Amino acid sequence: MFRTGEDQGGAIVGGQAQGPLTVYFDTEDIDATIAKVRELGGEAEDKMPVQGYGWFAGCKDTEGNAFSLWQSDESAA
Repeated sequence: MFRTGEDQGGAIVGGQAQGPLTVYFDTEDIDATIAKVRELGGEAEDKMPVQGYGWFAGCKDTEGNAFSLWQSDESAA
């Protein structure tokens, strides 16, 4: 993970398997953003915790393109 500004950053995670790039969109309210994705016809998984860091949810837009949501929250369990 890296920080590029006061409220901006990113992460690069390596692995053995090759695959598509996953884009994460930061959100202040992951529950509301999940609801908005679903309301607009996309697909969104339920949020999952990354203990001590925050929440994420895998999504797809109406064309089937994958992306993910991220909300920082040190209290995520």
